[in-house]
Order: sequence, then structure tokens, then C-alpha cells
Amino acid sequence: MMKQLLFLLLIGLQPVFGQQDLERANTYFERAFYSDAIPLYEQIVSTNRSKQVLQNLADAYYRTYDLHSAARWYKTLTSRFENTVDASYYFKLNQSLKAIGKYEEAETALQQYYQQLGDSVSIDKARNENLYLRSIKAIGERFTIQNLPLNTPASEFGAIQVDSNLIYTAAAKNNTSLKRRYRWNNQNYLDIYLHPIDKISESDLFSQNIPGEVNTKMHEGTFAITKDRKTLYFTRNNFINGKKGTDDKKVSNLKIYKAERIDGEWSNITELPFNSDSFSTAHPALNENGTKLYFASDRPGGFGSFDLYSVAIISDTSYGNPVNLGSLINTDKKEQFPFLDTQNNLYFASNGHPGFGLLDIFVSKYESGKHQAPDNIGLPVNSGYDDFSISFQTPQEGYFSSNRPAGKGSDDIYSFTETKPLIIKELDDEPQITANPSDENKTSEDDIIVQKDSKSFIKTQQIHFDYDLWYLRKDVRNRLEVVVRMMKKYPDMKIEVGTHTDNRGDDRYNLELSQKRANSVKEFLVDNGISGERITAVGYGESEPLVECATENDCSEQDHEQNRRCEFVILDWE
Repeated sequence: MMKQLLFLLLIGLQPVFGQQDLERANTYFERAFYSDAIPLYEQIVSTNRSKQVLQNLADAYYRTYDLHSAARWYKTLTSRFENTVDASYYFKLNQSLKAIGKYEEAETALQQYYQQLGDSVSIDKARNENLYLRSIKAIGERFTIQNLPLNTPASEFGAIQVDSNLIYTAAAKNNTSLKRRYRWNNQNYLDIYLHPIDKISESDLFSQNIPGEVNTKMHEGTFAITKDRKTLYFTRNNFINGKKGTDDKKVSNLKIYKAERIDGEWSNITELPFNSDSFSTAHPALNENGTKLYFASDRPGGFGSFDLYSVAIISDTSYGNPVNLGSLINTDKKEQFPFLDTQNNLYFASNGHPGFGLLDIFVSKYESGKHQAPDNIGLPVNSGYDDFSISFQTPQEGYFSSNRPAGKGSDDIYSFTETKPLIIKELDDEPQITANPSDENKTSEDDIIVQKDSKSFIKTQQIHFDYDLWYLRKDVRNRLEVVVRMMKKYPDMKIEVGTHTDNRGDDRYNLELSQKRANSVKEFLVDNGISGERITAVGYGESEPLVECATENDCSEQDHEQNRRCEFVILDWE
């Protein structure tokens, strides 16, 4: 009897314990203690796969750079909740898949989402970005790179060579047992270090704290130093004179501070006037003559998460108003870690411009007194993971940071030497025959209307679809113009749009997929002035192949593409 009672009591308590675990996990997540939240969510998700639990678990992995796990849970989230999920989760799925090398799957994830929304503008933008990245890849490897010996399993990044030292940011190295842990990733808080250049081939045992009052118990990070070496601008959490500041959510945002070099040490630390407790201001960089300070900020009024800004340095104590660098540089995603070379070319990290996954490094050339549209600087500096914080000590040599898996752990510093120029040759879209409108106008009607098996067809250049997708490629839309022209010329003409799939996937799925493709074609024709009553859209699935494939492996990719086609049968033509 006692055992039964105890058993029933434990059963009754299980939901309470489950709710308590969920509340604790959510609290950890909201406070950005992602390393603590993950094991709790992993237990919870076995019985609770709500949208919120899946979102938080996937985001926690994403923010701690376990991208295989992030991709797994973003896929679960988007497949279960589809278009009720915010677009940002499809973007993070795309980025996670790129990071682990699944580029085709990454593209498909976004394209299917845009297709569900009927967002042809985003579909075209994504396709153009993929073409651009193919052009960057075609250059080949532009750099030789080397992981520095000073790297450790913890974080090192943001290196700049200043005279005889490499100055960089790292998880605190001294008295680590006494240091507080940053519960985002369970590493020590960040400090700024010096490492002698003549010991660059040696371990971090030769690294020392930057002298003076810069490093504290909070994060100190990226910096810029004036040419006379008298002023240091650096990033730190909202903390000065031993006092921590927060916003209304108890978050200690990032600020830029200034230190003066006095008797060989950095002291007299002051806060710059354009900081705020309510948002972050970070990653200072100076232009060549030291008259402008560039930085990243998520202040209100920007284009996205973090934008790049510049501010005029009027005097030692006076600054102008921050100016957003505009939509040519900034996107609706992140732009961070600016650096200006001796020609005032602007280098920065972004996950909003066309990249290979997560943050990539871009360059905006300074020409005719302004910064131009940025370009991805290419491989192998950029990868599927975060690549950021580039600096130059000569026009072809410098340092950058990356958390790619091939490193020693977390963020690592790499040296690089540029070996090829950034010359981007525009590539064509998918292999195709490009229609020439002037030639089409010369084509006789007999060439456009053809007979086959007692049926009349409108003949177009081949209309194919990408595997598993139903959106209209740019080349396809161009080829549909002949159908629009013929139907406008003969207003009584009625047609059937018949679409077909290859034999990969099950029959029912292919039938549904082909119907979506037929509907997409009909929608295009209607958008171009053809009455929907004149068009019948029919998806045939895999039932009428041009090339017979006993199994999907019996045919080449070209055979499968031949079967993924669209035909225009004339039903009535008075």
C-alpha cells in the first residue's frame, strides 16, 4: 500500500518538476546563460516540443556555435510550424546549414519559405546572392592563412599590430580560478592583452595584460589607438569607476571608452558622449588621419541589429553627431568590427551581405570621396563560421579572427597574406539558352504553335524547375513571355499548363509538387494580364516522364531535369 501511495505521489509531482525545469530554463535563456539552459531544454524537449521550447533550444545552440545541433532543431521547428515561424528562424536555419557545409540544403530552406509567402523579390535576391558567391568562389583561395601559436581553447580575437606588440582581446588568462565566468559560454570575461611581435611564434605565456586601468572584472574588447599612441579607444561593458550600469532589463550594454597614456600606462578613463545605457556602442576604429571614429551600434533608427556609424572627432573632448553609414553598407542583419586601412578602405564583418555562413568579412573601397558597395573578400579568410575583426599592418598582410572548427577552440587569431587580387567576374545563371527578344520577334507563328500527338502546343524554350522547388527562376520567367504574347494576340485562346516532376520522392508528394509548379506558372501569366479563366493548371507528378527511369539512380541529373518540365497545351483557339 505504501509503495502504491509513493508511486502515485511521484507521478503527481512529475508535471510540477517539469514546469519548474521549464521556468528555470527560460530564466537562464532570458539572462543569456545559454550553456546552462541547453541541458535543461534537452530534457524538456523529449516531452514538450512547443514552438517556444524549440526556438529557445535552437537559439541557445546557435549562440554557442554548436551549429550541427542548431540546424537540427531549426529544421524541427520550421517543419512543425512552417510559415507561423518568424522569418528570422529560416535565416538562422540557412546560416547553420551553411556553417556545416550543406549549401544546397541551406538555399532550399530559404527558397521554400519565400515560395510559401509568394515573395518573388526575395527569391530573386537569394538567387542573385548565390550567383555572386559562385563568382567569389571562382577566384579560388586569395590568401594564405596561419593559426597563431598564442591561441588557446578559450577565445582570442581582434588582433592589431601596434609597433612592437600584437594587441588583442582574450578570455582572461591570469588567476583564472578566481575569475568570474561569463555564463553565455562559461568562459572567463574578456580582457585586452599585449604579445611581443618577436615572440609571435610562441604561446600565450608571453602575453601580458595591457598596462594601466583598462582591464576590469567586466568585458574589455576591441580597440583603436591614435598614431601618436597617446589615446586608446576601447569597448567595455557599461562599467566605470567601479560602478556597473544597466538598462531597464538589467542588461549591461557595451560602451566605448577613451584612455590616455600617462607614464607608460593607460589611465584617466572617460566615457564617450554618444554612448547610452539603453543600447550598445562598440568596436571603435579610426580613419587614416584620425578625424573620424567608426563603430558598431544597435541604437534606434538603424537598418538592422547592429549598424556601422561614423562620428567626427572635433577635439580631445568634443565629438560630432553619429552618422549611419547608410543602406549601401548596412543591412537588416549585423554589421560589426570596422577597420580602415591606410587608403580608408572600410573592412567590416556582416551576416547580411552575401556570405558563406554567419559573419563574413567585406571590403568597401573608398573612391571619389565615399565608400562603395561592399564585396566579400573571399576564401579562405571567409568560411561557414564567424570570420571577423580584420586588420592590416601592410597592404597585403594582417590578422583576422574566426571560430571555425579547425582552430584551437572558440575564437582564434589567424595571420594572413593576400596572394590574389579581388577581381570578380560575373557568372551566368544556371546553364541555359538565353532567349533573344529580337530573334523571337522574327520567329514565325508556325514555329511557336506546334502539333504533337494530335495536340497543339505553344512552343517555348525549355521550362525547368530546381529540384524539390516550385518557384519560377529568372530564366523561366523570361521564357514565359512568348506564352503571354501569344495569348494576348489571340484573346480567345485557352490553354492547359501541365507540369511534371522527376521520380524522386513518393507519388503523392510529386503530384502535390507539380500542382504547385503549375499554379506558379498560372499566377505569373495572370500577373502579366492573362485572365485566369483562360488557364487550366494541372500537375501530373511523375506519371508522364519524357525519360523513363526504373529507379531514381537509373537516370542522370540531366534526365531528371528533362522530366521536371512544363508544357502549354492549347485547349481552344477560335
